Amino acid sequence: MISPAANDLAHRQIILDLTIKTLERDSKHLGALKMQGAFELLIDAKIKILHSELKNIKGQLGKIGAKVHPGKSESDFTIYTITEQRREFHIKYHNIALKNHCENEIKRVLGLME
Repeated sequence: MISPAANDLAHRQIILDLTIKTLERDSKHLGALKMQGAFELLIDAKIKILHSELKNIKGQLGKIGAKVHPGKSESDFTIYTITEQRREFHIKYHNIALKNHCENEIKRVLGLME
């Protein structure tokens, strides 16, 4: 069984990674906005913060001998493999849950969560 600390950190890494990818992809579609420059600056600044958090999470995982491997999509689910001290564990997420976690993370980063 994966340790609770590794599980929490792995979850955080997965969500941060997806959030960064989502913001990077979405930022390519800002060209139609009148205030494109301002929104690009905001999103770029938030992506930098997320990269810093992601680096910190990966460092914490490394200290406990754990690593998250890219997920594999299967129908409505994505399965991530986590290695912790040479043991493999799998975390299965419903894709809608990943989307919701990612959306909540974007709201948090943009200061839209209460």
